[in-house]
Amino acid sequence: MADRSNVIVGVDFGAPRRARDQRRKIIAIAARSMNWRRYQVDATGVNERLLVRDPPGWSAKELVDELLAQPVRVAAFDFPFGIPDMLLRDEQFALGAGHSGGAFVGWRTFNWFVAQQLPLGDPLDFRPFDTWRSRADRRRLWTRRATDIATSAQPPFKDTFQATFQMTLLGNAVLARLWESHRYRVLPFPGGRGAGEVIEVYPRATLRQMGLTSYKSRPDEAIRLGIASCVAAGIKLDVDQRLMALGCRYSSGGMTPDYDVADAFVALCTAILHAEGACRAAITGDTVLKEREGAIWVPSVASSVPGRDGERPGTTTAARGASLGSRRPRGH
Repeated sequence: MADRSNVIVGVDFGAPRRARDQRRKIIAIAARSMNWRRYQVDATGVNERLLVRDPPGWSAKELVDELLAQPVRVAAFDFPFGIPDMLLRDEQFALGAGHSGGAFVGWRTFNWFVAQQLPLGDPLDFRPFDTWRSRADRRRLWTRRATDIATSAQPPFKDTFQATFQMTLLGNAVLARLWESHRYRVLPFPGGRGAGEVIEVYPRATLRQMGLTSYKSRPDEAIRLGIASCVAAGIKLDVDQRLMALGCRYSSGGMTPDYDVADAFVALCTAILHAEGACRAAITGDTVLKEREGAIWVPSVASSVPGRDGERPGTTTAARGASLGSRRPRGH
């Protein structure tokens, strides 16, 4: 088995019912630590399928099997890991989905229950959770966590436009398998064992730290500023140009583009920052609340300066260096 203890992975997540559709939405991209604060993003390992598969992604089961067979140092996913504390403490909420043991109270009880009700089959069956979609109860069910408020993220159980409902559920089924393997700890939740760490990220929040507030139609800028976030922290990335090109063109969306590879790359950059101690939880204080609801991780270093002549507003000094430094991959 190849040593993957120096590998970092970023994942753009999605939760269609069928595996064939998941492979369009769930995109993983990895970086390998080469030496002190230097990483290589090439077309080997996890990244190989990005260039040879169509679609280039994974089913949820395939990805979790890969992460268990070849454990990594940090894996960053962009789905809500937890739910609001008020729902965790609500006995009727738990009972509505068939949990007869009272309120969930803690994240791990909720996480375990979801995984029991949602096997990673094909197709996925979300029907056990239908009561959590109730239109009549949306005001309560669409409550946001503290970390969602801090990052302007969607509520974990939103089930229409920009929906997160199925992502939250399928994501927790994935997290449960990683947790139970004793190879990964899921942050910031207490307990768990393993050398690997799993963190929740939100590419929009990472890019906002870099001064980019609207990015969905600008995958090239998202990738450049993801690299810039690392450069600002003194981290060098050597990126295969073919992967950068794929990030700029691959979209799983229809009329509205959805640049999944670019999102996965930004998740990767955030994970690298976490591995190098340059990331923080988006909320501070109230450790108990973070341990119940979870937290989105964002860069500790923000870098944004006015654009120079000939550059678009929002260009950063770090980003200019990153763009020049990653034009061609370097061999090691």
